[in-house]
Amino acid sequence: MVSIDDSVRKLFKGGGILLFGLLLQLGISFVGKLIVARELSVADFGGVVLGTTVAMIAATAAQLGLHEGVARYLPRFDTAAEKRGVVLSAASLAVPISVVFGVALYLISPTLSRVAFDSPEVAPVFRVFSFVVPLMVTHQLIIGVVQGQQRTTPKVLIENTAKPVARIAAIGIVVAVGATGLRISLAYLFGWVVPVLFGLGYLYVYTNVPDRTVGAVFRHRELLSFSMPLVLSGVLTIVFNDIDTLLLGYFSGGTEQVALYNAVYPLATLLNTATTAFAFVFMPVLSEIHADGRENEMERMYQVVTKWVFTATLPVFLVISLFPARLIALTFGAKYTAGATTLQVLAIGFFVHTVAGLNRETAASIGRSKMLLYADAGAAIFNMALNIALIPRYGPLGAGVATAATYVVLNLVLSGQLYREVGIVPVTNAMIRPGVAGVATFLMVYFVAGWLAAPEPATLVAAFLVFALLYAISILRFGGIESEEVMLVNSIEERFGIDLEPIKRIGRRLMP
Repeated sequence: MVSIDDSVRKLFKGGGILLFGLLLQLGISFVGKLIVARELSVADFGGVVLGTTVAMIAATAAQLGLHEGVARYLPRFDTAAEKRGVVLSAASLAVPISVVFGVALYLISPTLSRVAFDSPEVAPVFRVFSFVVPLMVTHQLIIGVVQGQQRTTPKVLIENTAKPVARIAAIGIVVAVGATGLRISLAYLFGWVVPVLFGLGYLYVYTNVPDRTVGAVFRHRELLSFSMPLVLSGVLTIVFNDIDTLLLGYFSGGTEQVALYNAVYPLATLLNTATTAFAFVFMPVLSEIHADGRENEMERMYQVVTKWVFTATLPVFLVISLFPARLIALTFGAKYTAGATTLQVLAIGFFVHTVAGLNRETAASIGRSKMLLYADAGAAIFNMALNIALIPRYGPLGAGVATAATYVVLNLVLSGQLYREVGIVPVTNAMIRPGVAGVATFLMVYFVAGWLAAPEPATLVAAFLVFALLYAISILRFGGIESEEVMLVNSIEERFGIDLEPIKRIGRRLMP
C-alpha cells in the first residue's frame, strides 16, 4: 500500500514536471497565437477561432469521455491483458465515431458558416478543422493512457512539446509565405498530426497495445458505464466554455467580436496553468487512494494540492486584475485593448475555479460521474441563458460576465456536493492566511511603485520582484509551510545529496 508521503511525493514530482511542460507549451502556443492575431486581420483571426471551437466541440462529443475512463481504469487492473483491453475498448469506440463526426462537419461547413455566423468565407476553414476532429480524439486517448500509467514525461513530450512546436513551426512557414485564415488553419492541422504520430509511436514502443500475443480483456461495458455520463458532462463543459464564442459570432453577424474576446480569453486561462498541471497526476493518484479505502487521506491530499495551486496562481491573478490593458497591449496588440474590462471579469471566474481546487478530478476519482453530469448540465443551461441575455447588449463583456458567473456557481455547487457526500473541503488556514498577506503586500508594492515612478515595464518588473520576495516571506511567516512541504525538502536533500540547511535555517526563523 502506498503511503500518503509517497503520494505527496508523486504529486509534487509529477505536477512539477507537468507544470514545466505546461509553461513550455503555453509559452510556445502563446507566441503562436500572438503571431496569428497580429498577422491576420481581426475578421480572419475570428474565423480561425470559430473553426477551432467547432472542432473542439465535435471532438469532445465523439470521444465519449473514454479518455477519462482509460485514465481511471488502467491503475485498477494488474494483468497486461486487462490493461490492453481497456485501451483497445476505448479506441474501438471513440475513433470510428470521431471519423463520422469529422465527415459530418466537412459536409455541413458551407451551411454552418453561412446560416449560423453569416460568414460564408469561413467555410474552407471549417473544412480544414473537420480533419482535426479524429486527430484530437486519438490524441486524447493516447494522453489518457499516459495518465493512467501515472507517467508525466511522455505527456510533456507529446502534448506540451511536440504539439506547440509543430504548430508554431507551421505558423512560421505560413507567415513567411503570406498568412491567411485558410493557411493558418492548415498550420493548426499540422500541429495535431505531429503529436498524434509521436503518441502512436509511444504506444507501439512502450505499451503492449500492438502485441496481439498478450490477448485482451475487453471492458466496453465498464468504460461506457463510467464514461457515458462524462460524454454529456464533457459536451456541456465545452458548451459553457465555448458557447460564448459561438454566440458572439451568431449575434454579431461576423467574426470581429469573436477575435476581441479570444484575444483576452487566453490571458485569463493562464490562471488555470497550475490546476491543469496537477490535475493530470491528481486524478489517478486519488483514485488509487480511494480504491485502497483510505478515505481519511483523500481530504488531506485535496487540501495540499489546492494550496500549492492557489499559492502559485495568486500573483498571476493580481497582475491581470491591475494591469489588464497594458498586458493586452504588450501581447496581442493595442487593437485588442478594448477587452481590458472583459479580461478582469474573466480573471475573477478563473481564479475562483482555482481556489475551489480540483473538485472535478476528486469527484471523478471516486466515481461520482453522475454528479459531474448534473452539475455541468446546470452550468451549461445557466451559461447559455446568461450569454443569450448579455451578449446582444454588451458583446464580449457580456460573454465574460456569463463565463465568470458560471465558473463561480459551478465550483460552489461541486465543492458543496463533495462536502455533503464525502465531507471534504479544499480550503485551509494555511492557504487563507498567506493569501490575505500576499494580497496586502501586492497592493502596498503597487501603490508605492505607482507613487515613486510611472508604470513603465522596467518599473513593473522591479516591483513584481520585490513582491515575489515579500510574498515568499508571507508564506513562511503565516503558516503556508506544513509538514508535507518539510517532508519534500528533506526528500530533495536525500534524493540529490545536497545540503539545504542554510535555507531551512532561514525558513525556521521566519516560520511561527
